[in-house]
Amino acid sequence: MPKVSELISSAERGDRRDIGKLVTIIENRSGGYSDLLKKIKKKKNSTYVVGITGPPGVGKSSLISRLSTEFSKKEKLAIIMIDATSPYSGGSLLGNRLRLESTDNIYVRSMATRGSTGGLNLALGDSIDLLSYLGFTMTMVESVGTGQDETDILHYSDKIVMVLSPGMGDQVQAIKAGQMEIGDFVVLNKADKPEAIIAEKELMETISIPDLSKKHSFVKVSALTGEGIRELAGMINAARNEKGKGNLELNREKERIRREILAVLKTKDNLVERCAREVVDEEITREEAVSKILREIQE
Repeated sequence: MPKVSELISSAERGDRRDIGKLVTIIENRSGGYSDLLKKIKKKKNSTYVVGITGPPGVGKSSLISRLSTEFSKKEKLAIIMIDATSPYSGGSLLGNRLRLESTDNIYVRSMATRGSTGGLNLALGDSIDLLSYLGFTMTMVESVGTGQDETDILHYSDKIVMVLSPGMGDQVQAIKAGQMEIGDFVVLNKADKPEAIIAEKELMETISIPDLSKKHSFVKVSALTGEGIRELAGMINAARNEKGKGNLELNREKERIRREILAVLKTKDNLVERCAREVVDEEITREEAVSKILREIQE
């Protein structure tokens, strides 16, 4: 396999296959990972990250496909689609990339959650940094979004699109305390369906409740017919240059780093368990266990 420096040079020239190899290095934390991170971290993250979330079956992938047509006219666009992990292969279960293909101006990548909670893949942050380094001006991220605790996308996105569809009254109630609260844009997809009128009324009532401190922008779209897509794209672009994001960005970066540090520690489960057993057996103290864990991780 080529050296990381060679892959980076090739990726900078636009080679989609080598971009994929670099993302795989990040996902697996394989050889060259540290060198790659040092390289891409030198450049400030400048890609505009739009998170797309919502329950399964609302048409997130179809909506992304429509939006990509609009955004790719002016943007160098990357799309990361997080899918549930296959219990057999460990890879992406749904393979959403089959619905979207990379082109000269769009790079598409599917990632499996690999058992991570929160609806995302732990390699997402570094992958976004890589895409930013390679000059992608916008990155859309589709999370698994299966329930109200799938809110990790908040820590990686500049703006979040919450996608819902008609006939989801009970599910709206279930997620309003979690996912609904993080959305900047609440999108009612499948607006061409007759039930959309009732769904719109339910959603407007939900997003206006006092408990939801965040102000939402609401729009009806149809990924099937294209209705409202241009309007939604315009709203997302208009929100791009909003001021006052400094502290929010710092908090998100801090939270992201915290989660990734915990992920590294999780890979040392056997070490932690072994030290815990030694403490229980009174072979070492808790303080000695902590020192031992830190020393082994450092080595």
